[in-house]
Amino acid sequence: MTGERKIGTAARHRATVVLTAGLCTALVVVLGCTHRHLKKEEINEREYAAYRTRGEAVVTGQVTMTLASGTVLVGSSCQVRLTPVTTDSTRYIQDVVLQGGTKEWKEDADAVWWVTTADEDGRFKFEEVPSGSYYLTCPVAWRDTVDGSAKQRILWAETTVAGSDTVDVTVSR
Repeated sequence: MTGERKIGTAARHRATVVLTAGLCTALVVVLGCTHRHLKKEEINEREYAAYRTRGEAVVTGQVTMTLASGTVLVGSSCQVRLTPVTTDSTRYIQDVVLQGGTKEWKEDADAVWWVTTADEDGRFKFEEVPSGSYYLTCPVAWRDTVDGSAKQRILWAETTVAGSDTVDVTVSR
């Protein structure tokens, strides 16, 4: 009986150690995720703070694209987005746009951006823009003039405004 009790006690002890280690691991994972999430929120808040106020600058421009054939297309009726240059938006430009991707910019409640629709000539205008640096993006789709296949990509540009500047930007890359 004494031997059985020792075996049972050792087994319970091992189970307690395993359970405690498992709970500690789970706690580290949860706290680690929370810490990263809070850190990202703090970074977003710091980077976007200057863009949350009404400014006096105006950003106008036109969306155009020159095909390999030399044909120039205008981005009529495309959705133009004005997004502050931040860690996240720069990562999006580098990881998606410059790689030829077409995934839209995330719908992040903490982010700041402005959206408008280009007219039939591909022209757009943003008013009351705060001073700062911005990316302009516009998804476009067209038919290839050689083989007729459907193509798409995100055109983009970068600009900076200060005070009551008015800048004119061609969104074409």
